[in-house]
Amino acid sequence: MPRLDGIEACRRLRDLPSARDATIVMLTAAGPEQEREARAAGSDLFLTKPFSPLELLRLVDTLP
Repeated sequence: MPRLDGIEACRRLRDLPSARDATIVMLTAAGPEQEREARAAGSDLFLTKPFSPLELLRLVDTLP
């Protein structure tokens, strides 16, 4: 994203009262360090690219 990375976007979403209970799924080509940062920022689930569309659908099906 040109002006805001996904980690900061996740942090900002978590700060919004209307989004605090939302499930945040991060999709990225980044590695394990970024996954730790994403979880620390409030991400609930994490998929690393490349991933299959079927894998994403399975993940979404597990959400409450």
